[in-house]
Amino acid sequence: MEKMEEHFNKEAEKHDSFFINELGLKEFYDEVEVQLNKSKIKSNILVLGCGSGLEIERIKFKANVKAVDISENMIKKLNEKTLYHEVALETVCASFLELEFETEKYDLVLSCYAMHHFNEEQKQKLYTSIFNSLKKNGVFINGDSMALNYEEEYERYEKAKKIYDEKNLPFASLHIDVHFCYEHEQDTLRRAGFNQVILEREWNKTKLYRAIKV
Repeated sequence: MEKMEEHFNKEAEKHDSFFINELGLKEFYDEVEVQLNKSKIKSNILVLGCGSGLEIERIKFKANVKAVDISENMIKKLNEKTLYHEVALETVCASFLELEFETEKYDLVLSCYAMHHFNEEQKQKLYTSIFNSLKKNGVFINGDSMALNYEEEYERYEKAKKIYDEKNLPFASLHIDVHFCYEHEQDTLRRAGFNQVILEREWNKTKLYRAIKV
């Protein structure tokens, strides 16, 4: 099992090709663009787990974008890209768990395939921080792979916990997937303060939703 940042540093060079060509996620990112354009207020955007910026390439309007990723190489690939000319990009190399979220700063928080590494306590804290960082009527758009049900989720979590316990490492420090099922995801969002959660699209095990700070 690789450390999180080491894994994504190695993956950076082939990341775009792997996601678009091998995993076939062009339709997913097309839908991300639809959801971005659907949002009326979107001047200030926080992107969590930006990777090489596949979702940021879909921002084709004037916006201040703060992009966060744990991998230096992913951030480097993003900074090498030519983005829409009215996108003002700020990049931060950091773990979400160490990030200082500003209060009521963003109109929109966006994340794609990045939230499935955390345990319940970590994700609850993270989603609460996201909620607090959004302005009123702000939107959290998240697309991620999900477990089919609580049983599958529990099995994945127990395997991950065993590895972390044996290695005496903190949860989410290794590249191990611990998907929530969608029911658990909704519960966590509601406890964070999101009373309106809309499932926009789903493909196999991937779901894309909008959580709104009413």
